[in-house]
Amino acid sequence: MMKLEMKALYFSMIINLFISIVKIIGGIFWNTFTLLIDGIYTASDLVTDVIALFGIKIGRRRANKNHPFGYGRIFYIIELFMRIISFIVGIIVIYLSFKIDYQRPPVFIILVILGTVLLKLFSAKRLFIIGKRRNSDLLIASSFESKMEAYSSLALIVIIILSLFIPKIDMVGGILLALLLILQSLKIIKQNINLLIGITYEDKIIEEKVRKTVDKYPVIHIIDVSIIKDGPYYQLTLTFKLKKNIKVSHLLRIQNKIKKELKAKTLGLKFIEFHLT
Repeated sequence: MMKLEMKALYFSMIINLFISIVKIIGGIFWNTFTLLIDGIYTASDLVTDVIALFGIKIGRRRANKNHPFGYGRIFYIIELFMRIISFIVGIIVIYLSFKIDYQRPPVFIILVILGTVLLKLFSAKRLFIIGKRRNSDLLIASSFESKMEAYSSLALIVIIILSLFIPKIDMVGGILLALLLILQSLKIIKQNINLLIGITYEDKIIEEKVRKTVDKYPVIHIIDVSIIKDGPYYQLTLTFKLKKNIKVSHLLRIQNKIKKELKAKTLGLKFIEFHLT
């Protein structure tokens, strides 16, 4: 099944490579700064796909002695790196926007932009469907970024039309796109930092399954259920107390049974700890 994720990313990379070449070359030869910058955005999207590909290979490794909770958090590190790159690209774009001699763009660029938008939306939808099916955070994140890049390209049409009358509008379009990218990057950087330091994850469905499973063992009473999302997996910490005194060996057998049942019932629940109060 992992081959499906790889194929989805390879397809997205080919689409991004083609679109970025068309936009960058078109922006240079047709003296359209906004189109050139949009091509740079697409190229950065291509870089994030390469990083995502690396993240999938590493993040799916099984837990071992050195990494008892697996490599799930590599997804958050990779996405954090992706957004830092996007942030830097946005800063560079704003700097370059004051160095260009702006001219009126040709009208047929609108058709070029529409074609690239359709390609990006098709690629984004494909990534999202496969990401949901495989519970892949990176594919979903890559899909979201592709979709946002496609929508920003739609806004280029308005910029191109206005630039036919006022060439300086081309600079305004580039700066606005850069600011949008910077703000979006900062927001997701903050989210990933929170996840890396262990922010809890609320999922009523998982919690309900946990409580129903544990309730079958009357000697145990749940006090708290804590869930942490770790890449494609979940860490579960059960805080409980005993309703009556039992042997340690019996308690360990109950805990092992609960672990097996929960891992079989709950998709992505890989790491379970018990805390006795």
